[in-house]
Amino acid sequence: MDVFGPVQSRRLGLSLGINHLPPKTCTYSCVYCQLGRTSFMTTNRAAFSEPQKIFQGINDRLKKLAKEGIHPDTITFVSNGEPTLDRSLGEAIRLVKPLGIQTAVITNASLLWHPDTRAQLMEADVVSLKVDSVVEDTWHKIDRPHGTLHLDEVFNGVHWFAQTYKGKLITETMLIGGINDTDTEAKAAAVFISDLQPHTAYLALPLRPPAEEWVHPPSEERLMAVYHIFKEHIPQVELMLDLPETDLPASAEPLQALLNTLKVHPLGKKEIGEFLHNQHLSWSVMDDLIHQGIIKSIPVRETEFFIRTYPKKNSS
Repeated sequence: MDVFGPVQSRRLGLSLGINHLPPKTCTYSCVYCQLGRTSFMTTNRAAFSEPQKIFQGINDRLKKLAKEGIHPDTITFVSNGEPTLDRSLGEAIRLVKPLGIQTAVITNASLLWHPDTRAQLMEADVVSLKVDSVVEDTWHKIDRPHGTLHLDEVFNGVHWFAQTYKGKLITETMLIGGINDTDTEAKAAAVFISDLQPHTAYLALPLRPPAEEWVHPPSEERLMAVYHIFKEHIPQVELMLDLPETDLPASAEPLQALLNTLKVHPLGKKEIGEFLHNQHLSWSVMDDLIHQGIIKSIPVRETEFFIRTYPKKNSS
């Protein structure tokens, strides 16, 4: 379990992240995933974390941040995989809520057909659901789900959850050029999302290093077309056209703080350079980490990103 950040989020403000899963444990292997291909695909929920340790880790981090005058807006369960695979998620949320900070879960929504998953997510103040496509072939092409998942079952679960959830519901749709940016795709997704009555529907672009090199954003023309189609059906739609400044805070253990963040958020060379400068460290520490195979560099459209490397596992 790692507590990382806080990092700036357009959806959640200053977000203190919780990574409570083993590396790349997920129900999907999305083509655009900034953490690369999924190394352990599963739909089997298990107790991957210890809620008391999560609470203690967050509480300790908040105390340190408070001394620096930093006060996160949100405690976010955003692991390097699918958070709802952790059967301990609900208990962990309940434990941290008395800290008085908004709680959020960012989920791909693939396990909402499961009653226990829905019940645990009810504990969160904010839930972000992924809806990349409601067309079967496109869903398989973009999200590459585990073989036991079925689109109708997944989206039935999404509907059931949205009908009873009392917190702030938001959606995110990642737009891939030439895949889900057509008028037909956009209208189908917008109609489905409108029925969920989200607070905001976000349209995102693959701006960080994707799992597959062929992934690219839509053209400006297609992006605007999709946006207007969404606006015809959903009152609040927002575009995420660039990356927010991460602005990592100072840390007594700067390299560990950086590595914890890179497990979930690939960072650009400029962001890392500023962080190292503020910590009075030289770029040579990055060269050492690359040489040791702990991190790797990935160029994306004239920007150099850095990401943690992970061992490979099998699916189940």
